[in-house]
Amino acid sequence: MNVADRSLSRIAREPLWDRAHAQLREALLAGRFEPGSALVLRQLAETFGTSITPVRDALARLVAQGVLAQGPRNSALVPDLDKGALLDIMVVRSELEGRATREAASKAAPAEIDALEALLSEMRGMIARRELDAYLDVHRRFHFGIYALAGIPILDEMIENLWLRCGPILSFVVPEYVVSLKGTDHHQAALDAIRRKDGSSAEAEIVADIEEAGRYLLGLADSSGRIRRRRPAG
Repeated sequence: MNVADRSLSRIAREPLWDRAHAQLREALLAGRFEPGSALVLRQLAETFGTSITPVRDALARLVAQGVLAQGPRNSALVPDLDKGALLDIMVVRSELEGRATREAASKAAPAEIDALEALLSEMRGMIARRELDAYLDVHRRFHFGIYALAGIPILDEMIENLWLRCGPILSFVVPEYVVSLKGTDHHQAALDAIRRKDGSSAEAEIVADIEEAGRYLLGLADSSGRIRRRRPAG
């Protein structure tokens, strides 16, 4: 197990498999499992304080979704992501998240936009203080807060599935890319467009945000095309 251990907690109530699935999903979305990590049933069951059965069911569901790969006996693997797969995900994310943002612009109430502004302010504060441990959690709440305003649950589900697939490499934007403040203007510009009910501009800004971060991640590919975390020099 890796750093994700610290983000997981014991499970106290039924249905156990559903709660195990929810915690694993949150950890994957937050990039707390590196590509190539093995998720071992017994270790996860001990962390959750459950039997192996609900953990096995939760992992099986994530494997069926294509989020995890079947590993050796009693484990699942966080797949590596290569340049080709990331490019495919970027294309679909741009279409789905762009459309969700366009829809949100026509439906968002001022108070809902104010709540998103507060999240953006929180993100900026984290960057200024170089306190980035929870940055990706707030960043995800910001994006999914926009998409929820579209009011199309099936669209939310599709977007989440794509984030689950690329979540393990999204953590690679911390700290270098995030600290450079790249992408922040797209976030603000998207909110400004939503406040104006300008769906086309809001969509364009979210797509630009996805593409800009994607280009950074593509630049991390090794000689085999696999996306790898940039190691500190020296």
